[in-house]
Amino acid sequence: MKANASGLLRAKKHIIAVARYLHEQGYLLRTWGNVSCRIDDDTFLITPSGIRYDDLTPDMIVKVRIDDLHYKGRYAPSFERGVHAACYRARRDVNFVVLTHQVFASCVGVLGLKKIYTYVDDEDIVIPCVPYAYPGSTKLEGNVFATIKKYKDYNSFILSNHGALFVGADSDVVLDEIETTEIACDNFLVDVCKTDMYHGVEEGYGSHIKGDQIIYDIPDTPERVKHIHREIYERRPDVRYIVHNKSEAVMTVSRTATQLRPLLFDFAEIIGYDVKIPSNEHGKDGHSYHNIHKNSNAVFSLNDGAYCVGETLEDAVAASIVLDKGCIAYLAALRHGESHPLSIMDCMKMNRYYRKSYAKLASDVWD
Repeated sequence: MKANASGLLRAKKHIIAVARYLHEQGYLLRTWGNVSCRIDDDTFLITPSGIRYDDLTPDMIVKVRIDDLHYKGRYAPSFERGVHAACYRARRDVNFVVLTHQVFASCVGVLGLKKIYTYVDDEDIVIPCVPYAYPGSTKLEGNVFATIKKYKDYNSFILSNHGALFVGADSDVVLDEIETTEIACDNFLVDVCKTDMYHGVEEGYGSHIKGDQIIYDIPDTPERVKHIHREIYERRPDVRYIVHNKSEAVMTVSRTATQLRPLLFDFAEIIGYDVKIPSNEHGKDGHSYHNIHKNSNAVFSLNDGAYCVGETLEDAVAASIVLDKGCIAYLAALRHGESHPLSIMDCMKMNRYYRKSYAKLASDVWD
């Protein structure tokens, strides 16, 4: 049965409300992740690509055909619309789908497991993992379709090296699954990988550019830190803000690692595909502290966390949050003893796409 105009409007408003709630809870960040609902046998509504959740209006929610992903209108549907369509094709009982980049569920997805065996309170929980494929690809759609169809009694799935996928008869089912899965995956990381870590930004010494001046967030910023900031601004004229993250995970990596390769695709997009970490206080060349280049938005300092950079404060904070998640994933994989890192070609492709296409979508919409 086709939805009428008032029904479509209610559905669009509901999608926006769910997306904003998940954003507030930290399950969706900026424009990353997507929400959809089935409106009839042939079509579904989904959030658009590249628009912040706080900026969403009903006219931006896109109607997409399930069979061929066809859509009309000014706004492009989510990059992962094919994943959502695969869920609706695989199971007729599914009427609501959410793809998140939530922290702990994403981190268990780098371990190369077929299923996650974990628990919440006294209840044992099993979460199937969808095999990795490049985001937005027909192969990923196929992997999702096969996994969702095989595990027809499950509503929570880990997207390997990507995030988490949730399906249900309605949004209440999906929201409950999202929250339960995050607790369950955190328990898995603590018990199996020994990574009992808070996720977030533990701010150190930040700064921003105002005119030709560097304005430090803390007036008595040490000279050694000012030197790092000056080097970053000199070598990266596109950078206007620096957020110094000293979270437990980032600090641990800054002490122990020499190179950080992406295990999660949002790390490859936002941070870069090859982040080097100094092995001594002067760096490998004996003169420069850091590996500062245009393809990396995180600059590590030995035993002192990382300086995350961006053209705006929001960009720098987002990079800091994604870096922290990437560091938790790295430590979990290290302690688990096995991981499935992304290929360098996939990482480069993701990074290039984000920089040249996805990151500009939001501003282009308003031109």
